[in-house]
Amino acid sequence: MQANPRTIDALFNSQCRYVVPMFQRLYVWGENPQWSTLWEDIVEKAELRLAGKKSNPHYLGALIVEGVKPSSAREVTRLLVIDGQQRLTTLQLLLCAFRDFARSEAWNSLERKANRYIENPDADVMEKPDEEIFKIWPTVLNREVFADLITAGSRQAVEEKYPLTKLKYKRKPEPRSPLVEAYLYFYSRIGAWVSAAPPETEGGREGRGFSLMQAIQQDFCVVEIALSEGDDSQEIFYSLNSQGRPLSQSDLLRSLIFMRAEKEQEDRDALFADFWGAFETAYWSSEVKRAGRTYTRLDLALRHFLTVKTGELVDARRVNEDYRRWIASDPAPYPSVRAELTDFTRYTTAFQKLDGSFSAARSDEIGRVLQDFEVSTAIPLVLYLHLEAGLSPAELKASINTVQSFIIRRAFIGEENREYNKLFVEVAASLRGVDSSGVPAALAAKLLSGGGSTRSWPTDEQLMEAAVTDAVYGRLKPPALRIILERIELSLRGKKTEDDAVQAGLQVEHVMPRSWSTNWPLQGQTVQNLHMHYPYLIATEEPKLSEAIRTRNIAVNSIGNLTLLNEYLNPAASNGDFGLKCEEYRHSVLRLNRHFDGRTAWDEEAIRARGKVLGETMCKLWPRPKALVLSDSTQGLA
Repeated sequence: MQANPRTIDALFNSQCRYVVPMFQRLYVWGENPQWSTLWEDIVEKAELRLAGKKSNPHYLGALIVEGVKPSSAREVTRLLVIDGQQRLTTLQLLLCAFRDFARSEAWNSLERKANRYIENPDADVMEKPDEEIFKIWPTVLNREVFADLITAGSRQAVEEKYPLTKLKYKRKPEPRSPLVEAYLYFYSRIGAWVSAAPPETEGGREGRGFSLMQAIQQDFCVVEIALSEGDDSQEIFYSLNSQGRPLSQSDLLRSLIFMRAEKEQEDRDALFADFWGAFETAYWSSEVKRAGRTYTRLDLALRHFLTVKTGELVDARRVNEDYRRWIASDPAPYPSVRAELTDFTRYTTAFQKLDGSFSAARSDEIGRVLQDFEVSTAIPLVLYLHLEAGLSPAELKASINTVQSFIIRRAFIGEENREYNKLFVEVAASLRGVDSSGVPAALAAKLLSGGGSTRSWPTDEQLMEAAVTDAVYGRLKPPALRIILERIELSLRGKKTEDDAVQAGLQVEHVMPRSWSTNWPLQGQTVQNLHMHYPYLIATEEPKLSEAIRTRNIAVNSIGNLTLLNEYLNPAASNGDFGLKCEEYRHSVLRLNRHFDGRTAWDEEAIRARGKVLGETMCKLWPRPKALVLSDSTQGLA
């Protein structure tokens, strides 16, 4: 490793190009504090030159580069930028703005001087002139805009290419690329400073332009650190980026993959186009919360991928470290980076289907179950079943139904899920080496073997008791209850029913409303202002009525009192009496609501009776094996 101070003149006034590797972030510098601070420093140096005063070099920081062996004798010398791409790109945009301003002023010598720092000469003898002509070659997603700015030739051309656009009903224009904004910022500052020349300034406006160029050329330096063979550029990149804004786990993965691709001499552009480019989208970079922490979706997908591959629970803070260890294991998991990315893409595609924003509307889709019951910790197991277990469609369906039964039964009776992150990883690990035909039985056996409040698989008796006696509304959120009721609705439809789907957007409806006191008499009397009188009733001479109120409030929130209505019927039924409710329910096409046809009363006894019927249906929809029975291929897994 060699470190040398380099002026901007020495940095850019030679036939070379600085290539920003694909593992680097996009250009993100902005006016405050980066552009404005740099411009203030440049103006200070330029004004010292105008005053004939000496000044010390201003250091802009370190630039770490790694030389790359040329692919042919025609290739322009290539240096990979391990650190410093933001300042290098900013300097190029500054020089481009100066060149275009000089061109507009017909300052030919200054224009030529600035252009030498921006473009390499002799394009006709280059291997790839379309990219080698540029002194800086940014990361893929910045290249098109950067090339447009360098080749536009004027501010007017840049603004025509990248105009400010304002969408209807929006107060502010749509944001432009920070590359464009940087160019326009420096162009405006250069014009304003040059135009501020006092009348007595020697050389006038052009004289100020020369002072500005000399300040940029000679008064600003970087410490260029050139890595030698044997230096670990990947380790240096991590170390340099451990300060400041943290790199995400997927940022680190990108660096690991493309640094290895560089060493293996794989076509990095092709890898980006074929695989990684699909992850540079708003969906994958958007953040979601899990267990109180924020992650990008790509970070989550990476963690699940590694968890499945290693069979171990991966700490969210150590994903990249564990990934590096795993990918370097012997034997190597993949023969090439391309094979690695091919497999990773399989997993991200499956992850999208499980993710809440991509899951289908059908209530029997496992993605929707995981989302609405808030059990994302089961994703590694589901990914394993889909991608690693080698299951036939029938075997996969049986296995997924087993997972759903375990999750839904436990949630319905109110069991906790605090050990799910460990449990589902252990279950997936237990299935490794099991013949695909034995996986459904082995999966059921493993889940049956758990005990206690954190791992038991509720029995039919427990499920039935909860269906008849428990206030499940509140224990479960409406999305989870909607799944249960939708599945029951589908089970009520026979083969002659034309439609096997349930309308999206249905709402959970209380048949007897939670605010029942006005229109639903209790023990032959109307209980007005229930929320005010309830404590009084408990404490005074009405113990029987208070107990009846308590019993009713539980019944109101039990599964037997719940149904589904669309957004128009739900408000119409609202808190009305049972007669009004039945009138509205007649408009519903759901089989669930045919239960109320012809009924004249609805009370706690009717609710318990319906709860029993719905509980029996749930036991059939999400069955639990009666006993732990293992075949020869699954012995020992429990």
